[in-house]
Order: sequence, then C-alpha cells, then structure tokens
Amino acid sequence: MNRKQCDIAIVGSGFAGLVAANILADRGLGVLLLDENLHPGGQLLRRIPWQGGSSRPDRVRRFGFDLIGRLGTRRIEVLERTKVLDAVGQHHLLVEKDGSEITLIEPRMILLAAGARERFLPFKGWTLPGVISTGAAQILMKSSGVLPAAKMLVAGMGPLLVAVAAEFHRNGGSVPAVLDMSRMRDKLSVLTQTVHQISKLKEGISDLASLFLGRVPLHHRTAVVEARGGAELGSVVAARIGKDGAFLEGTERVYSTESLAVGYGFAPNIELAQVAGCATEYDRDKGGWVVWVGDELETSVAGIFAAGEITGIAGALKSLHEGELAAWGMLKKAGRDVDERRLARLQRARARHLRFGKRFNALHRFPERALLAIPDETAVCRCEDVRMGDIKRAVMEGHETPAALKRALRIGMGNCQGRTCAPLLYEILSALTKTPAERIPALSARSPVKPVAMGSFLR
Repeated sequence: MNRKQCDIAIVGSGFAGLVAANILADRGLGVLLLDENLHPGGQLLRRIPWQGGSSRPDRVRRFGFDLIGRLGTRRIEVLERTKVLDAVGQHHLLVEKDGSEITLIEPRMILLAAGARERFLPFKGWTLPGVISTGAAQILMKSSGVLPAAKMLVAGMGPLLVAVAAEFHRNGGSVPAVLDMSRMRDKLSVLTQTVHQISKLKEGISDLASLFLGRVPLHHRTAVVEARGGAELGSVVAARIGKDGAFLEGTERVYSTESLAVGYGFAPNIELAQVAGCATEYDRDKGGWVVWVGDELETSVAGIFAAGEITGIAGALKSLHEGELAAWGMLKKAGRDVDERRLARLQRARARHLRFGKRFNALHRFPERALLAIPDETAVCRCEDVRMGDIKRAVMEGHETPAALKRALRIGMGNCQGRTCAPLLYEILSALTKTPAERIPALSARSPVKPVAMGSFLR
C-alpha cells in the first residue's frame, strides 16, 4: 500500500474545497485535493464544451473557474478520479486512485467538502430507460456536450427544474413541459432571501425568460403519476395535486416524450463524516441529516472540518463563504494569525445563507400523502429491488427503524449503499409510523463508503 503525507487533505473540489485549497496554499501549507470526477469543480463548475446555445457563466461561476485555473500555480496536488473509502485512525484517509491504486493519506488536518446528491420520489415506471435525474441531464450537457434526447420532459420540485429545462432548450432540445410539485407562491417566498444572491436571481429570471420565449409551459402543483414504455420511455402521465399532495382525479394528462429528467432537492453526503466519527444532526431547515460543526466549521472530531452542502443545503454562495471560513479556522488551529473581524463577517454571511437555505429546503418537502401514494409494486431501493409494499409489510411486522428494515429487507445494502433510497426511507418511515422525522435515526455508515474492487487491495 502506498502512503502520502500532506498538511491538509480536502475531500471534494466543489466551491468550498476550491476556496479553502487556494487560501491554505497561499499561506504555505501543502494541500491535497481529492475528487472522484475527471476534473475539479463539482456539479456547478462543470465546463460546457459547446458555445452555441449555452449562456455565459454568471459571476459566481466565473470566480469558481478562476479558482480552478489557479490550482496549478499553488502548492496544491489534485488527485482526480479518486474515491475516498475510509477515515482510518487519527486523520488518515484510505483512497482508491483510478480504480486500481490504494493509498493511505496522512494529513495533519482534513476538510470534508463532499457536497450533496439528489433526492427522488419514486413513481410507477421510474426505472425505465430514459428516466434520469436532473443532475445526470446536466452532466451529459455540460461535460459531454450531449443532449439526453431530442425531447425531454422535466419534473420534480424546486428551482433546479427551470435551470435544467432552460439549458436543454437553449441547446436545441424540445421541452414539452416543466412539472413542479411545489406552489408558485412558495417559490416567490424564496425571493425574499435573495438580496445577497443577486447573480442567482438574475440567472433564474434569465432561465424563466428563456422558457417563456420558447413557449415551454411551467405547471405548478403537478406531479408524475406514471412513466410508460417498454424497452424505452414513450410517454409520461401527470396530474394536478391538492393541498395535501394527493392526485386530483380527472386532471391526468399524457405527455409524449423520449426522456424524463426528475429531481426533488438534495441530501448531504455525510457518510465519510460518519465513518470518521463526526457528530451528525437532523435539521429539516438544512436539508435533513447534516454534519454538525462549530462556529469555525470544526466538527466534533478535533482537526476535521466540514464545509459546503454537507453542513446544510443552501447553494453556491454558502459553500464559497464556508470554504473560506473553514480555511481560516484551520489556519487558526495551526497557530497562524487570522483576522477575527473577517471570521465574524463570514459567520454572519453564513447565517444569511442558512436563512435562504431554510426557504429553499422548504420547497422540497414531500407531502405525506405523496409518500403514502407510492404504489406497492414500485421499487424504493433499486439496488436490492425492495418495493414500497415490502416496506409497508415490514413496518406492520414491527421493523420501524431504518436499521431494522435494513436487516429485514436488505434495503440500502446494494451498490449505491443507500445513497438513493436512504433519504427517502427516512421520510417514508416518518409517514408510515407517524413519527417526527427528527426521531427517525440515520443509517450507520461503514467502510468502504464507496464500492471498491477487491483487486485494488491486491495490487
């Protein structure tokens, strides 16, 4: 096994990781930046390979691209296509590089900036070829310059739907409609928290204008009932929903489409922090289970810091400011002089972003009726083919916690290790057992936190 030492190891090269890496390297520390992707930047900084229909990056993204450009001029070593498998002992990380090489990283301090993943609400036919996540649609367009299909319906909850549909439309795709479960007035309430996010507000207005000019209908309080097709997706049935989240009879409509992109908000990637022994907490205003941090973003484990979406879902500006706050916190812990007034300003900015995040995350709360309406034959855990009916029967038999269901049904034990089904499972259990969500315990995480070939340990 290879070994590598450094001053700081940063897991994740999104906004938080990039900002922290540049600040720490500028102060003379050796930084190792670890990321699973081919290029640094995370989801928001995926470079768009074409120029034709794509919009110009906003100010925040331009700053992010500038941070990426500076990496080669700093004391920063970037390990791309690298999975972090485990947090070992005192501040050690076990990683797999390029699917073959295992290395033990031995840093003095660690920053966890692993970001978030999308949440889903299953419906009949959601496993059909052609049904993809909104994030996958963005990856295809931005990283590969490929449209998922000639025609793509977009559905789910929240502002990201409009952004994905507008990007698809600007680059020549046909969008039959955008179907949003949330209410328009709930979206408008988020605007009250965008005073300090003008670039995001401008981007949203531009996306809406693009859809309006392209005559793409935007339907609120509308959800997918069923995706239909055989070897491939052919059509989607959608219907209006009432105040309680139940489908309204007689409002069904069938859309012909080649692809369906769905997204229902985000869940923080806390698994590595759990393995490292960091305390987590449930906070619905922050997006569910998050990593607990102090004022300077140090976790409950000394020398391990966390920043970005894993401390609360609230957008790119929060990640930018938290990346800087974490960097100064790590420098302070290392005995360096820091500007306490700057720390205070960053903490106030973080509080503003969390207020925005509270409104943003409220847009993505599943109505209880929508959860209970998932058909019994519909898969909730795709890896282990655990269906909604299986969960209902297991709960009736007394398996009322995620861990109990995992033992009884193997839910969360497949290749994705619960990343897709676990956030959904917590909410289903809350609805079925009438238990407040904060009292549903999170599934434990075990190493390796990402799938790894046994052959990697033998090389």
